Amino acid sequence: MPSLVIVSGCPGSGKTTLSRALARLQPKGLHLLSDAFYRFPVALVDPILPESHDQNAAIMRAVGRSARAFAEAGYDVVLDGVIGPWLVPLLQQELSGPWPVSYLLLHVPELEALRRVRARQGPGASPHVRHMVAALAEPRPFHGHIISTGGVPPARVLELAVQGLSEGRFSLSW
Repeated sequence: MPSLVIVSGCPGSGKTTLSRALARLQPKGLHLLSDAFYRFPVALVDPILPESHDQNAAIMRAVGRSARAFAEAGYDVVLDGVIGPWLVPLLQQELSGPWPVSYLLLHVPELEALRRVRARQGPGASPHVRHMVAALAEPRPFHGHIISTGGVPPARVLELAVQGLSEGRFSLSW
């Protein structure tokens, strides 16, 4: 049976590195990068602004439907994105099925997230990083879904994720 794993966190938390590694562990692994969907609107509203709510909800529904389509085709989907706990109920509508769904939330200190993002994109993304670090700081009710990635090598983050997934620690029940 296929599986769906949502890997979330602020920019610079290690989502893409972990998602790629998790997908590679499966014979039919698939890394679905939700950031790509934010390139589709030609008049994108900055996703951190309150007026972007409807746009963000539409994008998350499209991401969820894409993930579901791949799962229905037998793929083990690793969904990579800044997907806060407030978006999980919306994704639930799209991801429900016979497969298990897990949610991992990567936490990294703000200064480390800023350093990582600036190294690959420059300082322009700093306001988004700060905003998302704060928004994801209190992930009720997902405290048990957190993996701290600050100062942790990617191989160890992968080990923690695989262990937590195998123990059902990150499972969503709906």
